[in-house]
This record gives sequence, structure tokens and C-alpha cells, in this order.
Amino acid sequence: MTLTASDLACMRTTIAATLPGTAIISRSTQSSDGMGGVTDTWANVGTVSARVSPNGAGLEDIVGGEFTAATGWIITVPQGTSVTELDRIIYEGSTYEIIRTSSPRSYDTCTRLFCNEVG
Repeated sequence: MTLTASDLACMRTTIAATLPGTAIISRSTQSSDGMGGVTDTWANVGTVSARVSPNGAGLEDIVGGEFTAATGWIITVPQGTSVTELDRIIYEGSTYEIIRTSSPRSYDTCTRLFCNEVG
């Protein structure tokens, strides 16, 4: 069975209704620090409807030379959202670093961002 463009549009509309919050997409730019180095500056480049959920994958991180449990997060945004692994997401006061995205893929109905919370 093949999905039609109308089927996909209906599915995207349904998913959009389940994105209760607003996420800010933040993008890094580098500028000279005047001493031969560069400084990263984060600038907000857009907002998008979103939902944040724990990944539940049981990630581990090394903190102070010891393994500690780390919670990954999945941020769901509308299909076609312009976002990459170089961006960050700000949602309800928390900042998330994007590890990877789910797009592109066949029959995209949304984009999922696999993230870690930043400090």
C-alpha cells in the first residue's frame, strides 16, 4: 500500500496537534575573538511547535572519571523543520544539544531530534 500526499498531509496535521509547546532553534556562529581565536555565539533563528520526551535508552556519561546515568531526550517537531546536528533547542528554559535527527526518511510525518540536555 502506498500513502498518498493527502494521507501524509492528514497524518502531519494529526501529529502537529500533539505538539503542545514552543521550541526555540538556536544556531552557532563563530566570530574572531581579536586574539587569533574564535568565539562561538548562539543566536535564536526561529521557533517551532514541539514536544519533549525522555528517550529512555539508558545512556551513560563520564563525569569526574566515573560513569553516571544520563537521560537522553527526543524532541519532536513538524516535518520539514530546518534543523541540524549543529543547532541547539531551547524548550521551557532548558537547552538541548542535538545528537542526531530522524530525517530524511520515507513518509516523514515529523522530525525527531535525539538530544542531550546541556548543563
